[in-house]
This record gives sequence, structure tokens and C-alpha cells, in this order.
Amino acid sequence: MNVTAGLHFFSYKSAFLFFSFIIVFNLIFNPIMNSLEIDKQLSLFIGNSFAISAGLTMITNFVEGKCKTKKQSAILFLSLLAVSTLVCYVIVYQ
Repeated sequence: MNVTAGLHFFSYKSAFLFFSFIIVFNLIFNPIMNSLEIDKQLSLFIGNSFAISAGLTMITNFVEGKCKTKKQSAILFLSLLAVSTLVCYVIVYQ
């Protein structure tokens, strides 16, 4: 039995669903935020920060079934939100 400690590998289905979610989220919500006269870079930053954290949380919970309690899901979402905010800031503004 091959088990790698500490690393989590997603299935191809999970990766496809995650990237599809990101693309659909960007196609829907970035034009809405731009029509509200929010700067294009700011809408990309805000939208992708939330989309990445929400998408990964949904994939981890519903597809992979890794989180057992709501508290684990909330901690996962908040930690992913913090990390994705930092990464999105560097990508969009640097």
C-alpha cells in the first residue's frame, strides 16, 4: 500500500471541477464587479481570493470527503482564504 505522509493528492476529477469552478466564477463575477465600477485588478484580486478558497473547500468536503466536521471546514476555508489572499495579491499586483 503506497501512502505518502503529509501530502494530499487530488484526483483528476477534483482538479477539473476546481479549475472549472474558477473559470466560471471569473466569467460571472468579474464583469459584475467591473460594472459596479470596481477596478479590474481589485475585482480579480477579491474574486479569485474567495473563489480559490471556496472552490478548494468544496472540493475537499464534497468530492474528496476529507473534512468530518463543520469546524474543520471553517478552519480550512479561513486558512485557504489567508493563503490565497497573499498569493493572489502577489500575482495581481506585482
